Amino acid sequence: MQGPMFLMPPPQIMAQMEAGAFRDLCQHLRERSDQVQNIDLMTVGGFCRNCLAKWMVLEARKFSERLRAGEEFPLILSSDEEKHETIKALDLLGYEEAAHEVYGCMYIEWKKRHQTHSTEDQLRRYKASMPIHAIHDDDILKTKSTVAKLDTLSYCQEHLNREILIQLQASAFRSLCRHLRERSDEVQNIDLMALSGFCRNCLAKWLVIQARTISKEIKNSSIMSSYFCSQQHAVVKILDSFGYDEAARVVYGCGYQEWKDRHQKKDTDEQVKRFDASKELHAKHDKELLATPLSVGVSTAPVEEHRSYASFNTQACTRIPVQHKTFLSNVCCEDIENFGALNKHEYQSIGVRPPMGRTELKLAILTISDRAASNSYITGDLSGPAVEETVIREINHMNSEFKDQEIKLLQVHRDIVPDEIDQIKEVLLKWSGKSQPKSSYDIIFTTGGTGFASRDVTPEATLSVLDRECRGLMSWASVELTNIQPLAGLSRASAGICGSSIIINLPGNPTGAQEVAALLFPLLLHAVRDIDAM
Repeated sequence: MQGPMFLMPPPQIMAQMEAGAFRDLCQHLRERSDQVQNIDLMTVGGFCRNCLAKWMVLEARKFSERLRAGEEFPLILSSDEEKHETIKALDLLGYEEAAHEVYGCMYIEWKKRHQTHSTEDQLRRYKASMPIHAIHDDDILKTKSTVAKLDTLSYCQEHLNREILIQLQASAFRSLCRHLRERSDEVQNIDLMALSGFCRNCLAKWLVIQARTISKEIKNSSIMSSYFCSQQHAVVKILDSFGYDEAARVVYGCGYQEWKDRHQKKDTDEQVKRFDASKELHAKHDKELLATPLSVGVSTAPVEEHRSYASFNTQACTRIPVQHKTFLSNVCCEDIENFGALNKHEYQSIGVRPPMGRTELKLAILTISDRAASNSYITGDLSGPAVEETVIREINHMNSEFKDQEIKLLQVHRDIVPDEIDQIKEVLLKWSGKSQPKSSYDIIFTTGGTGFASRDVTPEATLSVLDRECRGLMSWASVELTNIQPLAGLSRASAGICGSSIIINLPGNPTGAQEVAALLFPLLLHAVRDIDAM
């Protein structure tokens, strides 16, 4: 039986979302005009505010050519006279006029107010980064109109209606996304965040915010809703189901997890320091608006450029089967200890079933992360709740699948500590009953700190408190998961018995932590039985 399907928003709605996200980005940069200099944006991302303006001009030239070629835009232009004036305005639109849209004022005015003198170090880094710089065709950017230069801005503002401007802004947004896709290895999200306070994930979240905004406007019978008539309900349903996963696919050109597996690198200590020092710059996103009111599915189709602006027909939209949802990424720089995508119950293929009879469990989950401990994540800790959700899901599945056994989860306790060996040890000794005998838990999961960075000390802290190490457990897990994700072999996770508890190190990435926990959980139930029998 075919599962639920997801419909991407129709092209004209998608253009409105992209244009809105573009405006959100411009506003974000305007509010940080003094802190975020164009030369530094070019150095880190290969683009700057000026590139955003030039991408708008490029689309103006393309749009003008399509109008001249006779392409019809009935929802945008209602008469031949309006079409003629629009072509004239599109030809007239140059860098200065587009820059006014980006900067919120004339570029020369912005420079006087905010641009600082470049240092020798900035110039050196700028020159070294030239291979990633965006390239713009100066001939295309030249204006084609003979209207007096002093009148250009007012003329464009008068004759480029809202819908035309949306197309230019949306195209500039897509150009930025394409620019970043082509530099996926060179431009890391954490560096963009540290410098400018936004990254690819912010672009995706701004898209989601726009989906919520447009949906609300249609529900409130705004002027936009008149375009869709009886199809309003279908449009609202699609917009309400549009979440971070779908938006990330638009921005990244593929699933976020797939992009991370291919391109994201392990954060260095220096990158993390710069990121932490830049928190005041970071974009803030409304978590309630980002939540998906209606879950329909996830688009897995390649992202295509939007060229058609014809009226929306729901029957013409591609229906895409649902795939496993990823966790909403708070920032670009969460720990890279990802083990790829594992089916919920793929552990059944190894032939391990839970022990017969009744098993009572007390579970503890310790998130080990400097940033989570300092409350640096806007969404808070994600890996701890993800592991708890996985354990509960697996217990429910086993209890329904195997009638000759019952698993009872008596207690779940979660806590967060920074990447400090002494603090990790203190909690593990307490939870295993060694320092507080009445506080022991059967299974203790840790998440985070299993990589190769200097602050990744979870295995060392764990090994220092273990009575007996269980090397085979994590070696087997690594082998199993390496078949799906080769990077799983890079984990330094350990496991073993401490007092009356079994401790298992999981990766810090929420999805990876879920996958390892799901794989090991049936084996751990047998281990708990063995320990209880001692």
